[in-house]
Amino acid sequence: MNHARWQLARDKRAIHGEFEPPAIIAEREQIRLAMALGQLVYDRRTQLGLSEDELAVRLGSTADEVERIEVGGVLPVTSDLLLRIAAALEVSVDVHLATSGTAVSFAARAA
Repeated sequence: MNHARWQLARDKRAIHGEFEPPAIIAEREQIRLAMALGQLVYDRRTQLGLSEDELAVRLGSTADEVERIEVGGVLPVTSDLLLRIAAALEVSVDVHLATSGTAVSFAARAA
């Protein structure tokens, strides 16, 4: 079976020497970071047994904003947001920025 037809349009363009502008690449990384952060927030919230409403109170926001964060809908991910999340979820946040990709992780604070 020929899987070449499944290639993404950007991959097909790259084969022909066409590349995405740096702004598009940066936006994709922001989206990946927001989605990874959202999963971490959801996982930690459920680990702590908090509802979206309870986390919203800790963040000083609304349950709708918590939901937006958890589904990766908050762009750009700012240092202010990361600090608020870290305090609300009692974690340290580690963000690794590299040309090969961005990663974010949580570490529970020692008691």
